[in-house]
Amino acid sequence: MKRAWRSFRTRRPQTSQRVEGWQGQIGFTLVEVLAATALFAVLGFMLFQLVRGAMDVQGRGERVADLQERADAVLELLAEDLRHSWCGLGGAYEQDARFLCSLRPAILSPEGGEQWTTLLRFTRLLHEARSLAWLRGAGDMPGAQGVASLAGIEDPRTLQPTGGLAETLYTTALLPGETLPSLVRRVRTPLGGPGSLLSPQLAMQEDRLLENFLRLAEGVLYFELAGWTPGTTMWDALDSDDRAASVVWDSTRALVPPGDEAFPYGRHADSLLDGRDDLFPPLVRITLVLDPFQGRGAGAPGRLASAVSADAAQIELRSTTWRGDDQAPDMLWIEGEWMKVRSREGRTYSVLRGMRGTQPQPHAVGEVVRVGEAFTRVVRLPVSREDFDS
Repeated sequence: MKRAWRSFRTRRPQTSQRVEGWQGQIGFTLVEVLAATALFAVLGFMLFQLVRGAMDVQGRGERVADLQERADAVLELLAEDLRHSWCGLGGAYEQDARFLCSLRPAILSPEGGEQWTTLLRFTRLLHEARSLAWLRGAGDMPGAQGVASLAGIEDPRTLQPTGGLAETLYTTALLPGETLPSLVRRVRTPLGGPGSLLSPQLAMQEDRLLENFLRLAEGVLYFELAGWTPGTTMWDALDSDDRAASVVWDSTRALVPPGDEAFPYGRHADSLLDGRDDLFPPLVRITLVLDPFQGRGAGAPGRLASAVSADAAQIELRSTTWRGDDQAPDMLWIEGEWMKVRSREGRTYSVLRGMRGTQPQPHAVGEVVRVGEAFTRVVRLPVSREDFDS
């Protein structure tokens, strides 16, 4: 027994040494640690790129869906108004029916960008009376002199009879405190009288354009309405043989001078109230361009990296992406001028200058560069006239 105990005591240190020697081999060398760290860093970077790409795709999808929803609501309301256009009583001499579309200068941003915008005014059936009970009660009180604007609920006891007709106005305006214009709508019923939206002088009276307006959309970079004429071959002319739709329209044929290139169907001042020669387009196309980054935080618009002359065919930007959208946009807007993107190499864009009715102009370093999503809709009017020569 004692011999066995002595043998155990003799072997115990040796066992301890072997265990301690084995434990000393646990762990990694510095090279192995560095290699593992590098591997995990690569995997982490790849995972980050995958997550970032998914978030970019999701963000773009949400942005496009939001824009589409906003645009559909605006275009449907405008199309509904146009489908109820009224051309007056057939064959009557004195008419107060109108379809007027003109261009007016408008400020596009607080930085001073300016371009032409559409001012659309027309008469239509008052389709809102079907859903607004208070509007159907207008004219019930004798002697009432008020006019309805449909900007809110109004007291029908103060309103004149509507006659089932309304004057409607659409245009864009830069509202106080905003960075981009908004599309606004005005409605007035009954027709005519002081303050009529169809007055020829209204286009020059900026203070009256926005009385009792309803804002339909914000972040509007472009708004246009074009009417189809007998000479129209394409909505947008591609070469000298094509004739584009007219962005100017005067149903009375008295406000636009005869021979004007913008609307060559003008006649004379006596045609203003003569409804027998009024002209209405059979088709109109609405174009609405919205800023996809409006209301989504700062930093979305790009900036010019270098100055651009009025005849330059290339521009350089400080950034080549638009909030995760790596593909080049179709159009760029720089302080009052639209440019069509032909190609892109890195931060350099080859462009066609002076698009969408704007004029090429020089631009300084650091000027804001914006993109836009375009939405269009073609509407058939129920008040067209085929014989434009009568």
